Amino acid sequence: MATRFSHSVQLGGPLEAVHASYADEAYWADRLRAVGTAGDTLDDLAVSGDTITVTVTQHIPDSDIPDLARKVLPGELSLVRTTQFSGFDGARLVGTSRAEAAGGLGVITGSGETVAEGDAALESLSGQVKVTVPLLGGKLEKLVVQHLDRLFAEEYAHLNGWLAAR
Repeated sequence: MATRFSHSVQLGGPLEAVHASYADEAYWADRLRAVGTAGDTLDDLAVSGDTITVTVTQHIPDSDIPDLARKVLPGELSLVRTTQFSGFDGARLVGTSRAEAAGGLGVITGSGETVAEGDAALESLSGQVKVTVPLLGGKLEKLVVQHLDRLFAEEYAHLNGWLAAR
């Protein structure tokens, strides 16, 4: 059984600027420097029509991994995270995301919607975490959701800073 999560955030810029940021390689490079580790990489950014697909590899610092999880990890924890944004029509943008942990330990899937709210935008995400470690999966999923809450807060703080500087 998977553990569900949701997250919503008010963005300090118009939806058009959010969309342009998601399509900008400089935004992703800056975000990885600001919110990631030195080993995080932008693996691919493709813009085709109204679809933006971005793939990053993120490394979870040992200090962010609880003792319970360290007992079952085969080594460093890294995630390959692919997000696709599409359907931008000036009022709305939708997205899907999938992150897979190295070694097949688990997967995070989700979807989201960003809607224009005047000179700002509201982004709402929901999804689920599935950890495939027998007997510990449920406990580890809850820890992953807690990590996601912190990560999303940092990523959106960065996006708001990026929007404010433009």
